[in-house]
Amino acid sequence: MTLNIEQTQKKPITIIAVIHDDVPESTSKTIYADYFQPLVNELESFTERTINVVFAGGEPYSNFNYKGDDLAKTLERWNAFGHKLLQEMRKEGLDIDVNSDLTKVVLVTHEMLNNEAAGAALIWPPARPGKVAIASVKSYQIVGHEIGHLIGARHEDSEVQFTPWFADTYMAPKQDIFAANTYTFSRANRQNIKNYLADKN
Repeated sequence: MTLNIEQTQKKPITIIAVIHDDVPESTSKTIYADYFQPLVNELESFTERTINVVFAGGEPYSNFNYKGDDLAKTLERWNAFGHKLLQEMRKEGLDIDVNSDLTKVVLVTHEMLNNEAAGAALIWPPARPGKVAIASVKSYQIVGHEIGHLIGARHEDSEVQFTPWFADTYMAPKQDIFAANTYTFSRANRQNIKNYLADKN
């Protein structure tokens, strides 16, 4: 006798990655392997979801003016651009759910946003993750860090791990230049992400 067990497939997380014009070609060639693959591996290891990274852009998205001290205003502007990009992709026939909380848009830049910030993610008060983020390639952790914010991960639940040298998990609020990278989320942040995703099936 054969039993057919129907399993409910969890919806994938889709990350739309816009590579800014200021990112050097040499970096762009390996940007998925260097900045996205470790994050995809980590998220797929505990979320039971497929993580799709879709590269998109062109003007006016790839030359978006992201520099400035007012990060809130920059993110508000990028949020409008991100929603417009999703609508355009949908009109072109791509299977993108523009209203889904599982669709995120990240602008990947070469430079920092200002003298202090290497990345930023839109969080609606008091702590509801938005859809968009900006992340520079100044460190391999930043893309994963900002996307982490968009799916419920928090600074206060980051960890320093010892493997055998001390290493930061993705959500370290400030990176120690002497610390290695784990390319993982802490146990607490894995749970935060699971909690965020729990009702999104």
